[in-house]
Amino acid sequence: MPGLVKILSGEEEAIISLQPLGTHMKSMDDIEIIHDVSEHEARRLYCRWTINAATVAYYDHLIKEWEDRYGSRHIPRKALSRQEIVDKFWIIGPIEEDK
Repeated sequence: MPGLVKILSGEEEAIISLQPLGTHMKSMDDIEIIHDVSEHEARRLYCRWTINAATVAYYDHLIKEWEDRYGSRHIPRKALSRQEIVDKFWIIGPIEEDK
């Protein structure tokens, strides 16, 4: 979820600029939306305990932004492996692939 918080650095201090989800989604390109939608859906499949109200709200805004741009056109998905998701979101360690 890159870009939600922008840090503007000066010589002596850093300013953190927050923006609403809807504003952030409008600044995302299609590839970022596709990646984040795919990642959320893979998390639901492989690491569902990492999904909370904030991640669901982020996902819902992604879907809404896609619909605003393309109507009912299908959102392409990236194929993310179980290990990719586990490595990114599960701190404990790797798991074996289902046989």
